[in-house]
Formats: sequence, C-alpha cells, structure tokens
Amino acid sequence: MQPGNRIILNTFILYTKMIFSILIGLISTRLILKALGIEDYGIYNLVAGVVSMLSFLNTSLATSTQRFLSIVLGKNDNKFLSEVFRYSLVLHFLVGIVVVLVVALLGRYGIEHVLSIHSDKRSETLLVLYFLSGSVFFSILSVPYVAVLISRENMLLLSIFEIAEICLKLLGAIILLFYSGDRLILYAAVTASIMFVSFVLKSIICRCKYSETRFLFQPFTNMELVKELVSFTGWYTFASIGSIGRFQGLQVLLNVFYGVVTNAAYGIANQVNGLMQFFATAILQSIRPQIMKSEGAHDRMRVTRLSLIACRYMFFLCAIFSIPMILEMPYVLHLWLDNPPEYTVGFCRLVLLATLLYMITSGLATAVDATGNIKWMYICLGCLHILNLPIGYFLLHYGASPYSVLWLVVGEEIICMCVRIGLAKYIVGIPVKIIIKKVMLPVGIMASQTLFIGIIIINFLEVGFIRTIITFMSCLVVSLVSVWYCGTEQFERERIKAIMCNMKFKLLK
Repeated sequence: MQPGNRIILNTFILYTKMIFSILIGLISTRLILKALGIEDYGIYNLVAGVVSMLSFLNTSLATSTQRFLSIVLGKNDNKFLSEVFRYSLVLHFLVGIVVVLVVALLGRYGIEHVLSIHSDKRSETLLVLYFLSGSVFFSILSVPYVAVLISRENMLLLSIFEIAEICLKLLGAIILLFYSGDRLILYAAVTASIMFVSFVLKSIICRCKYSETRFLFQPFTNMELVKELVSFTGWYTFASIGSIGRFQGLQVLLNVFYGVVTNAAYGIANQVNGLMQFFATAILQSIRPQIMKSEGAHDRMRVTRLSLIACRYMFFLCAIFSIPMILEMPYVLHLWLDNPPEYTVGFCRLVLLATLLYMITSGLATAVDATGNIKWMYICLGCLHILNLPIGYFLLHYGASPYSVLWLVVGEEIICMCVRIGLAKYIVGIPVKIIIKKVMLPVGIMASQTLFIGIIIINFLEVGFIRTIITFMSCLVVSLVSVWYCGTEQFERERIKAIMCNMKFKLLK
C-alpha cells in the first residue's frame, strides 16, 4: 500500500476507534463519578496525578522506542531492529521497577504530610496509590510492544487492544454501582488488573506476529545504542518532568489551596481534554512513523511536508469539536454530569484552549524528534513547563482564583509555540514564512470563521438542547467548508477526491 493511502487508512481506523472510545468514556466517567462521589473521585484523580509524576520516564521511553524503531525500519535493517526492541524492553523493565520503589518509599509520606486528604481516607488512599503504581508498571512494560505496532503502522491491532481496555473499564464502572464495599479501592484494583491483562495479550500477540519481538536474553554489548537511547530519553525526560509538573503538579497545588473539589473539577477537565485530543492525535499517530522513516531514508523534504500537514490537520480536527464545546460548555456538562463540581466549566474551557495552541506546532516538534537533535528544544520546553509550578504557587498563595494557574498554562503554551517554530527553522530547516503560510494562516482563518458563527448563534438563541445542536452542526459545516477551501492544498484535495471516488466505486461494485 502507498504511504499516503496507508496514512489515510490508519487515520480512519483510529477515528473509528476514537468515536467508540469517546462514547464509552463519557458513559464510564458518569458512572464512576456517580459511584465514587465527588470526594472519592477527586482523591482518585489526585493519586493518579501523583503516580503520573513518578512515572514520567514512561512517556520518554515510549517516544524514544517508537522513534528508533521507525528510523531503523526506514533503513531496512532487521537485525538492528531486533536489537533496538530487546534493549528498549529491558530498559522499560528497569524503569518500571524504579517507579514502583519510588512510589513505595515516597508515596506514604506525601499522602500523610503533604496532600490535603482527611485522616479517615488516608489508608484507602495508600491502597489506591499501590494499585495504581502496579497499573503504571504494566503500562510501562507494554510500551515497547505498542511502539512496534505504531512503527509497523498496524493501527487496527492497536485499536483493538485499546477498545478492549475501554470496554473492560466500562464493565468495572458498572460493577462499582452494584458493589457495597469500598468502591474507591475496588476501582483502583480493577484498573491495575486491566493493565496486567492488556500487557499479557500485547506481548503474546506481538511475539506471534513480529519477529523482532522474539528474542533470547543476551548481554548488552552495543553500548553505542544504549548511549543513544539514554541520551534521547534523557532530554525528552527533562521536558516530560516539566509537562507532568505543569498539569499534575498544578493539581497538587490546587489540592493544597482549595481541596479535593477542585481536583474533581480538574480531573473532569482533563477527561474532556483527552476526548478532544483523540480527534487530533489520530492523525499524528498515523503520520509520525512516516516522518521517522523519511528521516531514516534521508528525505528531509518529505519530513518537512508531512510535519506541516500534521500541524494543520491536528489543529483542524481538534478545533472542529473543541470550539463549539468551549462555547456550549455549561450546557454540555449539565447534560453529561447533571451537577458538575464547581470550577469545572472554566477548567474545561482553559484546558481546551491550551491544547488548541499546542496542536498548531506539534508537528514541528515531531520533525525535530526525527532528526535526533532534540537537546535545545527539550531544554527550552522543559524549563518553560517547570516555571508553572513556582509561579502557580505564588499566584495561589496570594489569593488568586483556581483559574489563574490554567491561564498561566495558556500563556506558557503561546511561548512554547514560538520556541518550536524557531527550533524547527534552525534544526530541520523549515522557513518561518512557510510555517506562517502553510499553518498559521489556514488555522487562523478556520478558527475565526468557526468562532464567529458560534458566537452569533449563542447570542441569538436561548440556552437549551436545540441551541447546542444548532451550534455544533453550524460550527461543523463552517469548519469543513473553511478547511476544504482555505486549509488544504490542491494535491491534498485531489487525493481526497480520488479516495472518495474509489470508495464509491467499490461500494457500487
């Protein structure tokens, strides 16, 4: 299959999975919030955030593994491919052990002396922490197998795994409603069990399907590869620490100054944000392996073209649903959760705004990743992310509202955009004027037109289900028209038309 068609097919598969995931995720969140209550739901999200802070290396190693596997696939070196997978799996195992030990040693102190949790809930919170650390351990071990599926562009099998996980979580949410014991501990145990089952299935199926995942343990002799993996991971880890601190660290600050109610609202905001990101990350997940393989084949022009496409389409696909969601957020949350916690509406809007800003230049970061020259990008981004914590503490300490820390994130994301643009020019060689012409101008036109129509509707119609439907449908139509005429290039429109004609022919046949 041609690379362009494979990207489109994989994107379609991921979107099908995404729609299913969103529907199940919305139902699950409502059931879990109902079963646990606002306080326990806030505790769960708080502990999950703490565990995420301790497992930042997971994301770093995942990105490193997928990048190296894709580069080697571009070079068509099967022996080296097996070696990269073997080394990365051992590194992930070691990282998983370290994370569990850190949780055991430091988690108890944090829960008893730092976090704002009632004394009656501390023993339960500790058990939740241990269960979630086990969940993270198996999630870390699964990363190399997920990286193989992404590098091989087998999005169908990856989607099947993720759908199975989501369905099991929905089953766990249903069980909670009928359980009369401690629901918070049960939910944490169910989450850990699901991740264990998922890891076992991924390892078995990948070993049967891909030869590079079948190996015998051998001594580490290729120290150059270890050095490259650790170096790439180290710089990415620095940025990951800042990113985790930006979102999960701010959650801890909100807990210290405003209690678990803000944690429940923040957890719901991240849930909404995660659902909206599905619309955008599917296209990057499909394009990223092609960008890496193009760099491995020394085709820098194709790297540039694909990264700019990723920037535009990630923003388009996120904005199509995020803009009307931001406008109609109070009513949407009322329909979904009936009585959402205080601050939820504002948190959701600000988190979505920050995500939209990130999408504009996310493809440029992927292009820099492909070159391997990531040192300065992640030093800059990591430092900017980390600054959110001291500045956020200062704002909350002197009486600023909980919204202030998320406005801080929005402002910081604007600076990060400028950093990615500048480094993409100097490292990858993408001219700034091309970025403005191919990305900034199209996304600006699309966003302004969609926002204009949405504001007109919400100002002339009364709040209600009918207005919400009209807002979403109108914004969708305006967005699609704007993207077609202003956001796509001629060859992209021709490719889309050819695919539609081909699908029509096959259906009629």
